[in-house]
Amino acid sequence: MANPNEQLAAWQKAALESTLTYAQASLSSAEQLLRLNLDAARNSLEQAGKNTRELLSISDPQELAQLRTKIAQATMQQTASYAQNIYEIVSQTQALLTKLNEEQFSRLNKDAVASAEKLGKGAPGADVAANTVKSTLAATNAMMDNLNRATKQFAELSEASIKAATAGIFKPKTGGKK
Repeated sequence: MANPNEQLAAWQKAALESTLTYAQASLSSAEQLLRLNLDAARNSLEQAGKNTRELLSISDPQELAQLRTKIAQATMQQTASYAQNIYEIVSQTQALLTKLNEEQFSRLNKDAVASAEKLGKGAPGADVAANTVKSTLAATNAMMDNLNRATKQFAELSEASIKAATAGIFKPKTGGKK
């Protein structure tokens, strides 16, 4: 049987490594979001200055209406692109954290099964407890698999919805008054 202190030290080391990995993934995501927000603010400021100069140079009301429409369409496209970029960053981070959770859960399951098997070898009647632990872990694994599938389906549906919503914004309008 393994030394309990050694086993505890190994679990603590694994927990530390997992925590550091989660923190690094979160910081990376925050950095990407910050960079995206800074770029969006910079572009927005530049675009606002350009639009204001163009608006101040127009004297014809028809040109003003056309420019306002052009500015509104460009703003909608920029907003949709920004939202899509945020969605991609968040989705990538969520996928990475889900993968890390699955790996950690799998490792904990293996450790629990190994401990249950060791327990089952040690004392009379302990095999019943070990089998109960194994059965509980199997049920938990099945539940987690179902939850992961549902989460992936939701993510795919969300991605399809985002793409469908932004597709209409990026399509140039054809037709109109003749």
